[in-house]
Amino acid sequence: MAAADDYAEFLERLTDSHQQRITEMLQLTENDLANYLQTAPDTDGAMFDVEWAVNARTEMRRILEEDYLAQVQDMLGDYRAVAAEQLGMLNTYGTFTRVAPEAIAGLQRLSFQGFEALAAQQLDTLANGVYQAALIGREKADFIQEVRGQINGIYQASDQEEIRQLVEVAKNATGARQQAAIDRLHGVYAADRLGNNLRRYATGYATDSLNQYSATLTATTANEQGIDRFEYYGDVIRDSREFCKKHVGKEYTREEITRIWAGSWAGKAPGDPFIVRGGYNCRHQWLPIVEE
Repeated sequence: MAAADDYAEFLERLTDSHQQRITEMLQLTENDLANYLQTAPDTDGAMFDVEWAVNARTEMRRILEEDYLAQVQDMLGDYRAVAAEQLGMLNTYGTFTRVAPEAIAGLQRLSFQGFEALAAQQLDTLANGVYQAALIGREKADFIQEVRGQINGIYQASDQEEIRQLVEVAKNATGARQQAAIDRLHGVYAADRLGNNLRRYATGYATDSLNQYSATLTATTANEQGIDRFEYYGDVIRDSREFCKKHVGKEYTREEITRIWAGSWAGKAPGDPFIVRGGYNCRHQWLPIVEE
């Protein structure tokens, strides 16, 4: 299992790297959006120019495309290395053929479309918010702070030293200290208690996209070889689901997997069990078992 363990660690490192890159690109996105919204016409700090608000959609789209989607496109270039690493891992257990390059390119496009959909949804939220703010005369400073929260949630930038320090603790600490900082930030940024922001969804999608891409390559390769038996493998960590803890390290046939995965559990994602595995944010994988 050494090769499978090494591959799992490779995926873990790449997933963490992608989440970090998204975090950094969204900090830039947040600041560029805030700087642009500062140019909105106001009267004594209150927004009023509806025509400006309607036209703002074009500039906000440009910011999302250049700061966020352009970097996502570059990040997805790492997927080519995943295909090579995975084939090398599988070939230590048997003889497998590589997935066709056009199929790999198609999977990358699908992943990018998911990030595009998140950006489009965020743009609609921002554009509607700007228009409503101008229509009812909201305070520009308050609206900009709200936009920062829509992008990064409790990790948004702030001019207040206490908040900046809490954000750093929430990012880098662990355990009770980290949770205390997050609870305090939720109190400060009360509007973001639900955590509905682009950072949350984009980092989550980065995990699911990469791991589902890997799982799709595995399923495709195994289907071509006619393999019927698989091991559910990967580490068990503090946040692992009980469902995954129950099945990790065990071997099942396709029929058994279909039957077991037809059940329900917290965090289950819709789709083929060979692709979605344990559900949202799952980092476990299937390992084809080559019969003698």
